[in-house]
Amino acid sequence: MTFFLFAKQLVDMFYQYHTLDYMMVILVVLLLIYQVALVRPDIRKRFMLTDGIVILLGLLLTITFWRSGNGYQIYFKVLSSFLIYFVGRVYYDRIKECYGVLTMAAYLVIYANLLVRIRRFGAAVFQVRDAGGDLYYYDTDMAFAMILAMVFITMFGKNTVFKLFTVFAVCPYMVFCSDAGIQMVLMIAVYAIMAIYLMELVVNHKKLSGILLTVIILGLLMIVAVIYMPVLGFENPELIVNLFHGKFFNNSNMYTRYAGWKMILDSCQKEGVLAHLFGTGMGAEIGIQSLYIKIFYSLGYIGLALAFMLIISIMYYVMKVDDRKTFYLAVILAVLLLGSGVTVNSMESTQMSWFPLLFSGMVISSVQVDEEKAEGEGAYACNYNGDD
Repeated sequence: MTFFLFAKQLVDMFYQYHTLDYMMVILVVLLLIYQVALVRPDIRKRFMLTDGIVILLGLLLTITFWRSGNGYQIYFKVLSSFLIYFVGRVYYDRIKECYGVLTMAAYLVIYANLLVRIRRFGAAVFQVRDAGGDLYYYDTDMAFAMILAMVFITMFGKNTVFKLFTVFAVCPYMVFCSDAGIQMVLMIAVYAIMAIYLMELVVNHKKLSGILLTVIILGLLMIVAVIYMPVLGFENPELIVNLFHGKFFNNSNMYTRYAGWKMILDSCQKEGVLAHLFGTGMGAEIGIQSLYIKIFYSLGYIGLALAFMLIISIMYYVMKVDDRKTFYLAVILAVLLLGSGVTVNSMESTQMSWFPLLFSGMVISSVQVDEEKAEGEGAYACNYNGDD
């Protein structure tokens, strides 16, 4: 597990070498088999509603893949994300022991990309508006990696001047001097969430933190709703696009996305009831740049309902986590995955989906174990009092 958590962030930089991705998937399968054989968990006792939802989504995706007869890369990428969730379930305690390697890999990722950018642009490094992804394929991938690395360093890194310089100078430079509009919004949101976490550490006021966190989440939902208005019946996309002109989104890219989204939804409307319920196809040939529209296209209304239930189920367990650092980490990873899904299909990117689902599984197992310990201690206390 230590090697896997260290290597994952680094492997994502070498997207052109698909063999590395395949090796990581094989490693995940081996890790899961090994740990299950070693621990031999009582599945009937450990099985939770969230596990069932993940399995149902995997089955529904498998049926769509079988019906479509194409899109095997999409299928195995998304299925590997479901698999990594179960790795988090069985490795929940080992993951907590590996926070140091996450931080180490995060520093390597950030400064490797910074050095590449400096070498490429030289004296004009602060005038960069399109970094070309640096060591990644697109700026969006690079910016996501910077934010993820920043989160790991903030949460698990030692408090040093170097850490502060990395988190508040290097990372924002890498993201804001790029063409990754949605990631700029998400970085601001992540900074706000981390500020709430620090405030809670100082004033120890969970209720106030909860209110502020709710405001941020609702604000993000409002932004998402505004972005999707042109494909949900609003007839003036220019007005929506102009709201973000020169700030976070490239106008031409958004117009292209709106045209693509509308075409996809129109094609879905022409399908029958079964397609509406269970999905139209894998969509490998059209490249749907939206997690939510892609779920509807591939898995239909049933898939959307299951995805919504999965999010609610995971957040239910996140709210029950005693360790506030784990709580805030889970919230931030959820914001990154779901926020990135507004303009890209984040579930088809193992870089974006693996860590959020890994920590989701870890959180659920941690809560489950803590509840069992509490029940055991309660039963012991009752027996002890009874003996007296």
